[in-house]
Amino acid sequence: MKISKIPGLGRFGIFVDDVDLQTISHEEWMEIGKLHMQNLVTIIRNSNCNIDKQSELVNLFGEPRYGLKSFLMKKYSLGWSEIVSLGRSKSELLDSTDIKAINALFSTQELTSNHSNVSRVCGGYDEEGNPRGFFAEGELLWHSNESGTMTSTPGVCLLASKNVVGSATGFVTTPDYYESVSNSFRSELDEMIIIHSFTPGKINPGLNANQDAVMNLNMCPEDSEIPLVIKSPGGITGLHYSINTVSKIKGMTQEESDAVFKEINDNLFTDKYIYDHWYQNNGDMCLFDNSITLHRRLGNIEGRLCYRLQHDYTNLQDGVYQPYFQKEFQNRYNKEIREVIELYQIKGFKLPKKHWSEYIPFVSNFA
Repeated sequence: MKISKIPGLGRFGIFVDDVDLQTISHEEWMEIGKLHMQNLVTIIRNSNCNIDKQSELVNLFGEPRYGLKSFLMKKYSLGWSEIVSLGRSKSELLDSTDIKAINALFSTQELTSNHSNVSRVCGGYDEEGNPRGFFAEGELLWHSNESGTMTSTPGVCLLASKNVVGSATGFVTTPDYYESVSNSFRSELDEMIIIHSFTPGKINPGLNANQDAVMNLNMCPEDSEIPLVIKSPGGITGLHYSINTVSKIKGMTQEESDAVFKEINDNLFTDKYIYDHWYQNNGDMCLFDNSITLHRRLGNIEGRLCYRLQHDYTNLQDGVYQPYFQKEFQNRYNKEIREVIELYQIKGFKLPKKHWSEYIPFVSNFA
């Protein structure tokens, strides 16, 4: 197994060569996982992987989960299979936009031999006008998945399967930029709370209504407030700054917010923090952080097919993952991530302790 530095991405990013994922040992795979957590972007070239092996390996890091599913299960107090059944039958028990999202999402899934769902990333539509793949046509601009969600899934695995030559997956890492700014501006960034909202077409221009419904629920199902500066599962501090959903900074006017966004954009989206991986062949696997790293798609996507899984890193973590620095958001995250894991019924997830107030049913008025 050969490890080398990816050009760009600041001090982050590694290539892994001379490894066969069909025959890789458990120890070697978990070693790659540990390296990946400290490097944010890992590209395994010529991996000899298929979706069955992709699903198997990703589950060793942590089980896949999706904010869209969590949001709908919580909204309707139903299990995912029940929601899918109601969505497929276009039941009046569900909102019409949710029905569009469920059917569009359902049409993008492919079942592995171990009965796990993997998302196709490709173009084309079925007979009902539903997309065959997630992020179907056109440009895919800078973003991180579930960016307007407190409990966004921190990892993504993308397997380049067919006809990927002539296209690229691009990455930009934020920690080096964050560390490069003045102490005073960094202190301001530390205090900023970003208001996230969804704007149709801002991430993937030209989507149809069904695709936009999926994008809405996936990226930012409702307006939310999330700190700008957070930690990755590997303990690296950077910006949670998905420009497709950032809309305003809490406590600032729109004009003031836009000025800050421009300052960040002008200095973050530069060659020293960006790497566009132009595929030379099928079979590359991209592992990338989804907390403080953004990604995009470039080039020709005709006939292109990739497979995508979102996942946690819980089996690689030494302890509990806590992204936030502010006590208010730490408490919110602790509560909400427990709800998500219980909804999914994930076993073995390293859960944070409950907030102290949840252990006390009654607090007296005595000092």
